[in-house]
Amino acid sequence: MQAEDGIWTNAAELWQQQMELDALGPRLPGSTAHETFTERLADHLHGIGLEVRTDVCNFDLWQPRSCSLQLPGGVHIPCTPFPYSGETPADGVTAPLIRCRNRRDLARASGAIALLEVDMPAVPARLLFRRRGSKPADLRLPGLIRNAVIASVLRAPDLRKAASLGVLGVVCLWKGMSAENARAQHLPFTTPYQGCPAIWADVETRDRLIAHAGEGGLVTLTLAAERRPATSRTLWAVLPGRDAESTIVINTHTDGPNACEENGPLGLIALARYFHSRPIAPRRTMVFVFTTGHFQIPQFGIDHRQATSRWLEDHRDWWDGAAGHRRAIAGMTLEHLGCMEWRDTADGFGPTGEIEAELVYAGNDRLARLYHECLADRSRTRSIILRPHNRLHFGEGQPLFQAGIPAVALIPAPDYLCRNGDVLPQLDPELMLEQLSTFREVLDRLDQLDDPGPVQRQSWGF
Repeated sequence: MQAEDGIWTNAAELWQQQMELDALGPRLPGSTAHETFTERLADHLHGIGLEVRTDVCNFDLWQPRSCSLQLPGGVHIPCTPFPYSGETPADGVTAPLIRCRNRRDLARASGAIALLEVDMPAVPARLLFRRRGSKPADLRLPGLIRNAVIASVLRAPDLRKAASLGVLGVVCLWKGMSAENARAQHLPFTTPYQGCPAIWADVETRDRLIAHAGEGGLVTLTLAAERRPATSRTLWAVLPGRDAESTIVINTHTDGPNACEENGPLGLIALARYFHSRPIAPRRTMVFVFTTGHFQIPQFGIDHRQATSRWLEDHRDWWDGAAGHRRAIAGMTLEHLGCMEWRDTADGFGPTGEIEAELVYAGNDRLARLYHECLADRSRTRSIILRPHNRLHFGEGQPLFQAGIPAVALIPAPDYLCRNGDVLPQLDPELMLEQLSTFREVLDRLDQLDDPGPVQRQSWGF
């Protein structure tokens, strides 16, 4: 596993680590599985020879135990919990099922259980993204973006408002998404506790539920969940460089519902081991940050920014360049490694044969060129290089950009990104290795730069 003068990883090792991560199941903040994964990461960092530093974050945990939706006659509708929604009494809530036209129509379900379809709006790509370049050169985003994460923000119900209107519970149905793709999506993850029990019903039951609501039929909604004060840990480790006063911040997050969300920590471990194993220390001090709380941003992030914003606020002495503080000359973010492209078609949810487009934010034109140059040896490439646009920078690279740290941030966005359960068939270990090798070169070149240049301001417009 030698690469030039350091210990590098390989596809077999990455896949073994990926399977071990997947075997833990969903790793949401405060869960036993997430704590186990965090402890494994700490062991890896200790094994490399790095001191592990820990930030303990306090938050209010909402952890579902079970949920069910029952029609008269004992008919059970398959369903999954709506994150941080609410709870019912142990024997559930029985009330008429009332269909609401949209999220603004919840008042009609006062004293009842609302049935709401959550559609997949077609959002113009030029509203969300500004392209700097791509490889292949002719690669473009589709003109209209349909994405479950965006849909959950724009179309999912405001459950606090529902509770204030006297709605007893909400049954949500995805619209415009296949049953296989819609099943067990852990969305939204951008809301705090709502105080109104809600579930996602299986898409294949849509017609039955709509007909039942049309008849004013009764349903029993049961959602059992634990609520309590809890803690979750952010880990970070420092690889000293020859220049102790300048740093590079390399970050990802550790929580998520499946194998790709989030496997970025596997990449950071490989990079930390490689740069630590080289006979000559890096020029810059490298700070590897494994953040918790991406899947409960309202409690972990600052001012609704991504979770890494908390680490940046708590450790300004490692990046802001103030008197007596170190200055971060650059940053790098890794998320969602090895994703292949799967799409809904007339035949269902399946592979296209392409790799998922690698969305890569670059903090300025110089970093965009640097990243593009590092793609030269790739055998499979579908990279779109982006500039933050209209206040939007998706992923944990966002806080670095907002802090004025020039960074390169990988954030593919496959359709299955937030599905609970098995997404290993959608991942490719050889692609994981290619992506990591690219970003190893990116980090090496960032380390050698005298100055990557200032962060370019976000673009605006439609």
